[in-house]
Amino acid sequence: MVRDVAALLYYCRSCKYSVYSLVSILESKVNDVDIYLSDKEEFLSALNTLCTKYKCVIAGFSFMTTMLPGILGFLESILKLRRKNVVFIAGGSHPSGDPVGTLDLGFDYVFVGEAEESLVSFVNALREGGDVYKVRGIVYRDENGDYVFTGKPKPVSLDVYPAFPYWRGMFNPIEISRGCPFRCAYCQVPFLHGPYMRHRSVDKVLEYTEMFWSRGLRDLRFISPNSLAYGSPYGSRPSPEILEELLSKLKAKASNYGGRVFYGTFPSEVRPDFVSDETARILRKYVSNKRIIIGAQSGSNNVLKLLNRGHSVEEVISAVEILAKHGFTVDVDFIFGLPGETDEDVDETVKVMEKILKLGGRIHTHTFLPLPGSPLENAPPGKIPLKIKKFVFKICGKGKAYGDWLKQEKLAEKIDELRRKQVIKVKARNKVKNWSQLSSRLCL
Repeated sequence: MVRDVAALLYYCRSCKYSVYSLVSILESKVNDVDIYLSDKEEFLSALNTLCTKYKCVIAGFSFMTTMLPGILGFLESILKLRRKNVVFIAGGSHPSGDPVGTLDLGFDYVFVGEAEESLVSFVNALREGGDVYKVRGIVYRDENGDYVFTGKPKPVSLDVYPAFPYWRGMFNPIEISRGCPFRCAYCQVPFLHGPYMRHRSVDKVLEYTEMFWSRGLRDLRFISPNSLAYGSPYGSRPSPEILEELLSKLKAKASNYGGRVFYGTFPSEVRPDFVSDETARILRKYVSNKRIIIGAQSGSNNVLKLLNRGHSVEEVISAVEILAKHGFTVDVDFIFGLPGETDEDVDETVKVMEKILKLGGRIHTHTFLPLPGSPLENAPPGKIPLKIKKFVFKICGKGKAYGDWLKQEKLAEKIDELRRKQVIKVKARNKVKNWSQLSSRLCL
């Protein structure tokens, strides 16, 4: 029997969390759609099989710019398959930032930013024979070959959608906050999720926490642009009372299951200007992790201003001192090869890293990547200054630094190469009809 609609989602380790989110969205909000996952090796075979069993097959891909060089050949081979009952869709940070380049790869529709409501409406339109062009939040090419954006979708309430598809036994860190008001120049988050922070309610976080621990899992982690901003109405300053309510209730529930709460560490971090004796005390009282990750990005106040970071070097040092006083080991993020960085800025960054090491901290190393959807999307690729290389190689050998900085330097060059070859086409966004209503609020 030929059924109506199936969705085949590309799955790999790099997009694991986003795929789990897509599964939870579709299976909790859409009726009569079968969901399948496949990796690179089996995707084409799975797609061909599903085409014989369903009237419509949605082939879905969620990917980041950092994934693109590694999956480009695979995407090009898959997108050559043109059948009347296959619809190719793409979403995630890269397609959102580069909808024209993504469509030109061969996709039929690109979902921009938050896709929960858009995806549900889109799939229902396919199922019911509705008009997919009335679904907000997608970019497509019309019959004249013009690129069209259907309009900005409404901000999503995290409480409406499951944190993970627990019914499948699939679990990931719980997304507790979304959006960011700081608009750092290298970052895609405000473009994807808007400049205002929203939070999953304490009750909902506890609900999914219990599902997690009741399955015998132990270490619970969270996703947030800034963990210490939880509960803040706009995300611009801490809300210690709400933060303590969340963490205290999590710790109480953890005792029932032998669970542990990891907060302010991987896969999230905290802003240095949100660290105070009060917030550090709350963390120390309730969390299981002994390590906190702080985002500094540079040791130069001049560069921090260029990046629109909204904090100073002095606040970075203060945060490390406060957290160390409360018994935490602190890892501090730095991005090397930033646009506009001078030799003097590099010298200042090395001095700040030296000071952090004396305070007992470690350096988490990164190299600047020109990511579509960020204000610095057209900047040159990050190149690590020689002085930074010598310093970091030295401290890496002592276990005082870690990260993918060298791999990211090569990745930045590959991203730049894709721009020059016009695979990435961020400058073509101005060709998209109605795009200005989205980009104007984000200064892109």
